[in-house]
Formats: sequence, C-alpha cells, structure tokens
Amino acid sequence: MAKLPLLLGNSICLLFIAIAIELAELSRSLVFAFRLPVLIACWFAMLYFTHCPSHYVVGRLLGIEFEYYFLSKSMLAKANVPLLSSMLSKKFFLTLKIKERKPGKRTFIMFISGPLASMFSPLAIPIIVLSYDSFTSYLLFLLTAANAVFTGYYSYRFGCIRKGIDALKA
Repeated sequence: MAKLPLLLGNSICLLFIAIAIELAELSRSLVFAFRLPVLIACWFAMLYFTHCPSHYVVGRLLGIEFEYYFLSKSMLAKANVPLLSSMLSKKFFLTLKIKERKPGKRTFIMFISGPLASMFSPLAIPIIVLSYDSFTSYLLFLLTAANAVFTGYYSYRFGCIRKGIDALKA
C-alpha cells in the first residue's frame, strides 16, 4: 500500500478543487458540445476531491489525528449496483488513515463531513455556470440532487455515514 503524506494528499485535493472552479468559470467561452463534458468533469472533481479534506479539516478541529493518505476501493463497492460497484472496487480512491479511531460524537461528525461535502460541494459548479448557461446549470443542479439522494442512501448503508453511526454506538 502506497502511503502519501498528509500535506501531499491535501495539496492534491485542493489543487483539483481550484482547477475545477477555474475551469467552470473559463468554460463560458466553450461551445456547448465541449462545455458540457468539461463541466461534468468539474462537477465530479468537486464531488471527489472535497471528501477527504472535509474529513481532515473537521477531524483536526475536533482533535482527531490522521497518519497519511492511501489509495483504496470505495466502500460503495459493496452496494452491488451493476457496473458502478465494479468501477468502485478499483483502488483509486484517496482515503485517510486515522491514527486512533475512538467512538463518540467527534468521530461521528468527522465521518459524516465527507459525504456531506461530496453531496453539496458540487453545487459550486452549477452556481458558477448559472451566470452564463442556465440550461447546463439546471442539468448540474439535477445531477447534484440525484447525487445527494444516492450518496445519502448508500453512505448510510455502506460508507462513511454508516461508520459515523457505528462510532456513536460503540
């Protein structure tokens, strides 16, 4: 298992968040056929690259320490959703290693911060796009709503929300 230092993992995430926001703004000059795929990529970057830094920032504010980043498969690979589960079973998801997982409210809050970031930070893209392409913006708002339902449900069953709830029970 390759270990990435915390500074490097967080820097990669912040870099891609900044790139996604900048590309969303710059996409105003693209024709629709090119703009839509670029904006969908920006939207996915916001979903993916905000998850772990959210865990990290919230966890550190609550006194939780982390050791490093590593690549793992998504917990949602267990969901048995055709095609998606096989894609999510590949080890390309940035994951934080917690030094010591303690039960309680702090761990619960840290765990749910990641899915909440993944659900709501993609809203930044349709908000930016609304200023120059309302049709695409509405499509991205719908995608965000569908993602919030999907992520909420599956994270509750298999992912970080489940881990957070389990931390409250321990």
